[in-house]
Amino acid sequence: MRKLLIPFVTAGYPSKARCLDLLKACAAGGADRIELGIPFSDPLADGPVIQATSQAALDGGTTLADAFAIAEKFRERPLLFMGYYNPILQFGLPRFFGRAARAGVAGAVVPDLPPEESAEARAAASKAGLPLIFLCAPTTTDARVRLIDRLSRDFIYLVSMKGVTGAQLRRPAGHGGGSRASQGVAGLSNGVGAFVKRVRRLTKRPLCVGFGIATPAQAREVAAAADGVIVGSALLRIVRDGGTARDVERFVGSLRRAIDRH
Repeated sequence: MRKLLIPFVTAGYPSKARCLDLLKACAAGGADRIELGIPFSDPLADGPVIQATSQAALDGGTTLADAFAIAEKFRERPLLFMGYYNPILQFGLPRFFGRAARAGVAGAVVPDLPPEESAEARAAASKAGLPLIFLCAPTTTDARVRLIDRLSRDFIYLVSMKGVTGAQLRRPAGHGGGSRASQGVAGLSNGVGAFVKRVRRLTKRPLCVGFGIATPAQAREVAAAADGVIVGSALLRIVRDGGTARDVERFVGSLRRAIDRH
């Protein structure tokens, strides 16, 4: 079975127009789905790279309406909104999920929404036909994993390590993202495989792993255990450091090839 590759792009970064170019580059590189991050001033689950892109997008005037507009223009791959609860709640839950569905969004990740407090959001999302995707950390108890399994309608997002996104990134070699195979999953928790195995005993949902995956070698090793790989900070750092959409396409392509060789 083909393993999912899910890159992350911040809406409105590095500009509203170029953000669309990055989404197209991810699709051309072999992404199966793409997370589109909604910029927020206090992205507590995100590390410094994504925080900086979120702030840059806000400084550039990106709004929630712009995120919807970007989603409407991009139909090459299914998009997943990744956004924090406060802006969604302020916009209005039924309004947000209904608008997202009309824009063609296929699901939503809300990292600061506890499953135990998600009933209202799940009802609004379900009415719009969108699944909410919940996060599991290595510290998540078996009882909570079972709860997330009951509430899920799509894959479960496994956080590979304690901490925030990109916290232990290694820089890919060049914009193409090449790396020495000997790096393996250096910088990731040594227990990723065991973590995936533990959660898999408790659910039949697909399991996709994110946070801290920066190189093709890491993606390959994670894909050997999980059903999908999510990569954000490493991709956005290419853009931050002056890379083009073509560089992003090459990087995503290198991840795709590595995952397919798992």
